[in-house]
Amino acid sequence: MTIKSDEYAVKTNAENVLAFVSKPANLIEILPQDRIENWASTKQGCSFKIKGLAHITLAVGEITSNQVVYNSAAEKPFPFKLIITIGQSENGSTIFAEFNPEVNAFMATMLKSPMTNFLNHLGQSIQAKYA
Repeated sequence: MTIKSDEYAVKTNAENVLAFVSKPANLIEILPQDRIENWASTKQGCSFKIKGLAHITLAVGEITSNQVVYNSAAEKPFPFKLIITIGQSENGSTIFAEFNPEVNAFMATMLKSPMTNFLNHLGQSIQAKYA
């Protein structure tokens, strides 16, 4: 199952966005500040707790010319991938995020709405950073 954000126009080139989102320490800037606690980061990944939910640990997976893949680095709450895709456009770039959890259909249904909102927050935050 894949949960996907909307696509957002960003007023900078794709290389700038890729450089920003490929550094785990930068993710704190685009996460919902009022919901994040216990933030920590290294060059290889980051970890944080989403208030009222789970502790998340991310590790940089694959970085290509248009995509950054973060893998869950802990078995809890469940294995997943966070994929940020960047495209070039006439006026800068575009971005969208995907969340690929390894969960059953029931859990996927429960995750869909909150994760879509979370992914859209990431896209809106990146868009606002370069406005």
